[in-house]
Amino acid sequence: FIRLSTSVGFKDSINRSHGLVVSAPVQGLFRGRYLGYFFREGNYPSSHRVFSSVHRSHNLIRSESRQIPQTIPSFRNVSTSSIYQEEYETYVVHSETRPENPRLVKVAIIGLPNAGKSTLINSLTGRKACPISSKVHTTRCRARAISVKDNTQIVFLDTPGLVTEEESKHHHLEPQYLRDGEKALQEAHVIGVVHDASNYWLKNRLDEKVLRLLHLYPHKDSFLILNKIDILKSKRNLLDLVKILTNGSLVGQQPPEPGGNKKPNYLSESQVKKAVKPERGWPNFREVFLVSALTHSGVDGIERFLLKSSRPGPWMFTEEQFSDQSPEWLIEETVRGRLLEHLPQEIPYNLNTRIEYFHRGEQGNLVSVVLVECATPRLQKLVVGPKGSRIRTIAMEAEQDLYHTFQQPVMLKLIVQPVLIII
Repeated sequence: FIRLSTSVGFKDSINRSHGLVVSAPVQGLFRGRYLGYFFREGNYPSSHRVFSSVHRSHNLIRSESRQIPQTIPSFRNVSTSSIYQEEYETYVVHSETRPENPRLVKVAIIGLPNAGKSTLINSLTGRKACPISSKVHTTRCRARAISVKDNTQIVFLDTPGLVTEEESKHHHLEPQYLRDGEKALQEAHVIGVVHDASNYWLKNRLDEKVLRLLHLYPHKDSFLILNKIDILKSKRNLLDLVKILTNGSLVGQQPPEPGGNKKPNYLSESQVKKAVKPERGWPNFREVFLVSALTHSGVDGIERFLLKSSRPGPWMFTEEQFSDQSPEWLIEETVRGRLLEHLPQEIPYNLNTRIEYFHRGEQGNLVSVVLVECATPRLQKLVVGPKGSRIRTIAMEAEQDLYHTFQQPVMLKLIVQPVLIII
């Protein structure tokens, strides 16, 4: 193995030799846990050709020998944030200054798939800190997005849409779909329930999975967000809907003072199931907000409520951080979100996105190459589209999303390739 320390010039080399990379049926070049690029020179001719081309074109690559374990760990089930944490820490500008009398509030945002949870968080933070698409299951794991207002830090806990164990098995979802929602509630100070007011079939009651979590944590303050009201043709029935979803009761119009003497009434799972079955709403919401996360309508009221719900305490993150995830993870998931948006039916769920190259320039501009791995050549042609039109559109839209994420220019290149399965 040879470890390569790369610079921005390496991206240009990949551009010049992209035909080799695209046509390679297997990955001669891959990202490893040891934070470098590794070529299997003896195995795949394409890898040697790419290496030679890059080495001749640019004198920008330093190669150094190092001991590599005989087995390279698999990254299919490893969080990208843990793989790149060492690298990510170098990108954060740590600030030694802290505001006087800092305050903190952690907010768990829960709801059914495609209710608009990530869109709402992006609207509240002013960045695309959470990848989004119009399809379900865009968010695959729990992630934090951070917003700072004066001396208050708001930490949003974005979670995958709540699913049952049967739904998880049917759709082949990752295990975190079942547990991340509850983990977020354990950490949160406040619970935000996002409900899709435009869904004709589901809007007239809170889902049993949502009610289960609310019954498990009745001592935590919660608020209801009726989202997508901009889609409704008539808003005359919204007040009736609020009455149904709150059981005609609100705990109060103002958040309580932090540290109040609340005695939680914990229930067992069997008691929760019995309590949830006849219920259509939750009577302990402190506030109800009618919003359109996509157009930012009504979102400011949520922010004011959260600022009042904050409590004295040290910040979890520096002022410069807007996410606890690495830049690589954000890029991969943003590309995946655009694939979900542009490809039909189940096709995008069978693709894998993976960072091949990432570089942050001295001026803050980002350069990245992302592999889109397809199971078959037929699927590869579908992703690329006629004369490459579909993949170009996906890349352009992903670049725009990433600009709103990092608030810096991003140069993105997508490489579509089939994956060779060796039996």
